[in-house]
Amino acid sequence: MKKEKIITLITAMGLSLAGVATVAVHPEQTIQATATTQGNKYGLGKCYTLPQSLRGTWFTQVSNMSPMKITKHSFSRPGTNGKKLYAVVYVVGKVKGTNKYPWQMTGKFDKYYEKALRIGKTRKMRGLKWTVIGPVDDHAPKMATAYTMHEENIDGQTVKVVFEADYTGKVVNQYFTTLELAQKYSKQKFTDMTYFNLDKLPQ
Repeated sequence: MKKEKIITLITAMGLSLAGVATVAVHPEQTIQATATTQGNKYGLGKCYTLPQSLRGTWFTQVSNMSPMKITKHSFSRPGTNGKKLYAVVYVVGKVKGTNKYPWQMTGKFDKYYEKALRIGKTRKMRGLKWTVIGPVDDHAPKMATAYTMHEENIDGQTVKVVFEADYTGKVVNQYFTTLELAQKYSKQKFTDMTYFNLDKLPQ
């Protein structure tokens, strides 16, 4: 199913949040992403430029989520059956010729959204800016995933960590610049973050 592919692509959330109730977070500030009023015939506007701090190759202990590669406009990572999962992040507008957004349309354009993600908004929480993305054709907040990069002190060293959170800002996975760091610290909880139970993440 399309939604399952997108969720597998961008997050390990489904593996770690099963049965966990959502707890609301009140961000310090919410900044709506710049959106085009009109997209193309599928509602896809311009490619979104992802923050420089997120770009690169990132590793986590969850084998089918690692490595995650983030470029100027896209996400990619391993998938099932040896196939790489890849998606471009778009600013989404109304479907050309209609007054509707993709999530208000019927499923006729589903195949065009399988390799696309929608930039939602950036949230500022705890002094950090989080980039929030989700499926093109689903506007429900619970389907979105938030990312931020923050430098953390580990054993006296400064280490870059990409945090992956649900739409409320609770961290469900974290990524490092090397596989060695990921294997050692993927389940470490940093004091400046709020977490769901990382101990439930698979190896």
